Amino acid sequence: MLNLSKSYPTLLVLLALTACNFPKDPHSAFENARKNGLKIGVVHNPPYTKVENTTFSGSEILYLREFCKKERLQYHFEFGNETYLIKKLKEYKLDIVAGGFQESSIWKKEAGISKPYDKKHVFLIPKGENQLLYYLENFIANNKLNEKK
Repeated sequence: MLNLSKSYPTLLVLLALTACNFPKDPHSAFENARKNGLKIGVVHNPPYTKVENTTFSGSEILYLREFCKKERLQYHFEFGNETYLIKKLKEYKLDIVAGGFQESSIWKKEAGISKPYDKKHVFLIPKGENQLLYYLENFIANNKLNEKK
């Protein structure tokens, strides 16, 4: 008869250690954001995102500021066109791209997509950054926007 009582504590320790870093973030986007701030790429697309000189505004900007506040993250905005920002996202030089994107975006093959924060608009994140996506989607689930657009 097999005696599992000796292996049980070891098994529990192994399970606890492997569960500590779930979900995985291969490029540590969420941990890096905790240390250095969330890097947010912004496409000018009113009313979701507006860029005037060095001022960033719009419903998605306010929403991401609230996310950062909840998670105690500093944040940095970078303005650009979609192609430029998606390239930086794929190179893990940005954590999120905002710009009124919809689930059917042409960029869904190039980037990860959050759940809609309203009924159709999403944020783009680097593919595979599951811990960042987990926290962002948890925030989305508890803070839906009621946009009628």
